[in-house]
Amino acid sequence: MTVEELMKYMLNLFNNTSDDLHKEYEKLSKKDMELSDLDHYIENHTLKSYELAKVGRLRKTLREERREIKNNIEMIEVIKKFTDKYNNKLITGDIIQNLKEQGILKKRQESPTYKYRTSILNRLEAKDGNISNRSTEI
Repeated sequence: MTVEELMKYMLNLFNNTSDDLHKEYEKLSKKDMELSDLDHYIENHTLKSYELAKVGRLRKTLREERREIKNNIEMIEVIKKFTDKYNNKLITGDIIQNLKEQGILKKRQESPTYKYRTSILNRLEAKDGNISNRSTEI
């Protein structure tokens, strides 16, 4: 992972943890509604044993998916405690500023320019072609 990628990851962590948590809670709610629908289906229909087995497998799959979502929620809540404690405009502003500076440096390093401070290059441009014997005033 490059420094730039790390900084982007940190910015995402501070800015999007709450959104990620909200999305996981929405997934959990949807899974709960699916389980409720399945329970009402069982309640309202007379099912044969192979149909009950099919419903049971589906219910087990839904419960496993729900558990995975709940585990994600627990993990994100731990991260959110950290980001809530340290997240402020100074940190995210500093990260954004750092990313901008890295972009400027990258551009400058990809096409470097140099302003010559002496007239030493005049020797290269001398008409007689003799580089080593000419002196220049500095």
